[in-house]
Amino acid sequence: MEKTFQEAKKYLLAADKILILLHKFPDGDTICSSLALAAYLGDIGKKVHCAVKDGIPNAFSFLPSVGDIKTDFLLGDYDVIVSVDCGDANRTGFPIRLDKVCKSRPLINIDHHLKNNLCKIARVNMVDESASAAAEVVWDFLQFMKAKIDSKIATYILAGIYYDTGGFYHSNVTGKTLRISAECLRAGGRIAFISKNISSSKTSAALKLWGIALTRMEISALGVVSTYLTHEDIAQSGAQMEDTSGIVNLINTIPSARIAILFLGLPDGTIKASLRTEIDGVDVAKLARVFGGGGHKKAAGFTIEGRLVNLTKNWKIV
Repeated sequence: MEKTFQEAKKYLLAADKILILLHKFPDGDTICSSLALAAYLGDIGKKVHCAVKDGIPNAFSFLPSVGDIKTDFLLGDYDVIVSVDCGDANRTGFPIRLDKVCKSRPLINIDHHLKNNLCKIARVNMVDESASAAAEVVWDFLQFMKAKIDSKIATYILAGIYYDTGGFYHSNVTGKTLRISAECLRAGGRIAFISKNISSSKTSAALKLWGIALTRMEISALGVVSTYLTHEDIAQSGAQMEDTSGIVNLINTIPSARIAILFLGLPDGTIKASLRTEIDGVDVAKLARVFGGGGHKKAAGFTIEGRLVNLTKNWKIV
């Protein structure tokens, strides 16, 4: 990875204005990894903005500088674009515009997903499939740059890892993951602060929504645990889209579960499916790729056209 880091260093140090692009429906890893990189680049005098197509979930409002992430921006206004944790051009929310802009401006692709078609248009691909989170890749790059890791950057990195490992619960945790986390703690990373805000904070509306999902849960003879929510469910319960985060991980804890799936009906007429497993012999990324999605062996997803219809005794996709 050293040669790749050297190339990224060349482009970033030569740039004046840098855009860090988060993926749509942003989660803790893309948010925290982007903020960590932005903090470092700002420290060395760069004009840097983080941007995303969708708004930032309220659950991450506790993070320093999260309010500075832009939702109104032009890709062509920057010398270098950095995509973080996007995995796929479609996940940026601007696949056609990004492809066009990157013909004249360098794209640095930071990711940890197995499938990543951004590699085709990026000048630099900082992709480590063995990393538990994009935050690990950003950490490695910051170490290469001999960056000063203060409490804020350490908290960002630690929060990104915490989110993508489910609080160090998932099997993507490695010895390196724990070593990086320990370094972040030594640098002032606030683990209790992170845990309280990411894992423990649930509004009454969110709990109502989780109750709906759990009521609809079904378990097949093959060990597939599934449930669904519509965007009407979210509106009627007074919850937000972000409140669905964590449901699929919860139903995946059922002892008989081999695969857990949450189907989420979106207002734009599409259905987002989130897949999880903790079984070593199961690869949910392969299943997701059948439907045009992707992800990791034990955490993946896809989006299809359609809507969820609630029948008397069950439900279907139409």
